[in-house]
Amino acid sequence: MTLEISHRVSQNSKGRSRGTNMRTCARANAVVDRALARRSRKHCRVVKSRSSAVAMSAAPSNSYWLLTLNYVENMAERRGPYREEHLAGASASHAKGECVMAGALTDPVDTGVFVFKNCDESVVRAFAENDAYVKNGLVTSWNVRPWTVVVGN
Repeated sequence: MTLEISHRVSQNSKGRSRGTNMRTCARANAVVDRALARRSRKHCRVVKSRSSAVAMSAAPSNSYWLLTLNYVENMAERRGPYREEHLAGASASHAKGECVMAGALTDPVDTGVFVFKNCDESVVRAFAENDAYVKNGLVTSWNVRPWTVVVGN
């Protein structure tokens, strides 16, 4: 957030203008002496810059998709012949910046989880439809859902 210090000119008891500058305002915020800080602060106020508010609202945010693959029973034993092709597809998607992380849930190995970032839902669906495990019957069902990340975005 960008902050700007507004400058206000007031008049002293003799009607003369007296201005406060940014250095005085900045010092006033750091001074331990409460009386001096109180006196200086009445001439300075911190306000949000309109341009920073606009910039913050226009800042791009990350969007995520979560793909889950529900595996057949005994997946760990059955995936061998297709695993290399499956991992190659995931690695290619990662290299393009689409799939940011992926892996299987364990104990038992029954679900694969893929996180896609800043791509269209159709990219995620195409990935699932072309996955080696899906094409070879090792996936009983799969699901694509938007995922809202609130920590670690």
